[in-house]
Amino acid sequence: MNDLIESNRMVFDRLVLDNPEKDRNNSLFAEKEMHRYQQISFSQDRNYGDAMYFGFDLHPMWGLYANRGCGACLVFDKDKLKLGDRDYAKDIEYEGIIPADYGFKNRSKAGIKAEVWRRRDEIFFYKRKEWEYEQEYRVIRRAKNEYDDEYLDVSDALSFVILCRDDSLLEGESIWSGFHYMEIKDIDKKLPVLSYEYGLDGFMLWREMPDDPIWEEYGGFW
Repeated sequence: MNDLIESNRMVFDRLVLDNPEKDRNNSLFAEKEMHRYQQISFSQDRNYGDAMYFGFDLHPMWGLYANRGCGACLVFDKDKLKLGDRDYAKDIEYEGIIPADYGFKNRSKAGIKAEVWRRRDEIFFYKRKEWEYEQEYRVIRRAKNEYDDEYLDVSDALSFVILCRDDSLLEGESIWSGFHYMEIKDIDKKLPVLSYEYGLDGFMLWREMPDDPIWEEYGGFW
């Protein structure tokens, strides 16, 4: 995680036990429980007052997570994500101050498990205000075993791909001639690919080989 708090979040368990030796042996209950939690995060469209901020149009996200625009934006239909019984999902809430650690007081592994789940919103769904530009929607899952790999089924939710830059292109060449576009089409010929293009007049979103953009920064969707 880029967030310093999230990448170093500490959860402590203060077990109430009569046997000091047993207390030492069980002192990592909370840490092991936290290792079971995995997440996947999405940027989403969001309204702020009368303005709409689209997930594909977040410039810091292109810079931080898409190799300065040379990566790809995968666009999913949120309603088609296949959430399982062990999944929990909601929007991230952004606050001025977020604690970096949490303390629990329990007598058993089961108690720690229940306490983390009860406080899941507090632990997993609050971030500091400076991350608000991510407009994050997050899914978490508790794995059955510590360090198991878990996966979210997005096979029916992928709607299209947006490309911005491609280092394989020569000056003046279209994104549709580049390596990234060809690579996507080799994987799925039917998957729509859009181009997020920038210039003197702002940013625009284009279909493949169109006459006019379908979206402009100052005019919205057409």
